[in-house]
Amino acid sequence: MANRARIRSKGKLLGNSAKIIGAVTILLIGAGLIAPRVSDGPMGPIPGGPLRTGTLVTEPVIDWSFAKGQSMDLELVEPPGSRTTGAMVLEGQLYVSCDLGFIWRRIPAPARWMASLIYRFKRWHEDALRDGRVVLRIAGKRYERQAVRVTDPEVVAILSSRFEKWAEKTFSSPLGDVPSDGPNDIWFFRMDPRPAK
Repeated sequence: MANRARIRSKGKLLGNSAKIIGAVTILLIGAGLIAPRVSDGPMGPIPGGPLRTGTLVTEPVIDWSFAKGQSMDLELVEPPGSRTTGAMVLEGQLYVSCDLGFIWRRIPAPARWMASLIYRFKRWHEDALRDGRVVLRIAGKRYERQAVRVTDPEVVAILSSRFEKWAEKTFSSPLGDVPSDGPNDIWFFRMDPRPAK
C-alpha cells in the first residue's frame, strides 16, 4: 500500500510539473508574439511596433549619403509595424529594397531556408503601395518619408546590380542564376519627402 501511495504521489507530482511546464511554455510563446508588436521597433529580424525613440528630424534631407550601407528601422504608418532593412543610396537619393526571391533564392542553402521563411510572411511592400507613409530610424534619428515604388527599368537595374554585389560580398560566394520561375522579383522604394498635408 505504501508503494501505491508513493507511486500516486509521484504521478501527481509529474502531472503538476507537466502542467507548470505547459503553462510556462504558453506564456513564453505568448510573450514572444506580443512583445515585438508593442516594442519600440523591430527585434532583429522580427517585425516590431511603432518607432517611438530617436530625435525626429524635420528639416529636409538633400543628400542621404550618410545612410549608405547602414541598417535602419522602417516603420509603416498604416498598417502600423516596423522592420529592419538596409539603406541604398543612388545619386543622393535613399532607397529601400524588398527582396521577393531575386536574391534569397540564389544564396547558399542554410541562409536560403531562413530567407524563404521571412519571405512567406512578407507583406509590407504591398502595404507600402497602398499608403506609403513611413518613418525611418537611422543612427538614432527618425525621418518621416513617403515610400514610392521605383518602376524606371534603368534605376531598378542599377539598384539590382548593387544589391547582388552586396549579397555576394555578404555570403562570400557568387549568387546562382536568377530563377526563371517565381518568386524571383525585387522591389525598390525611393524614400521621398512626404507630400504637404
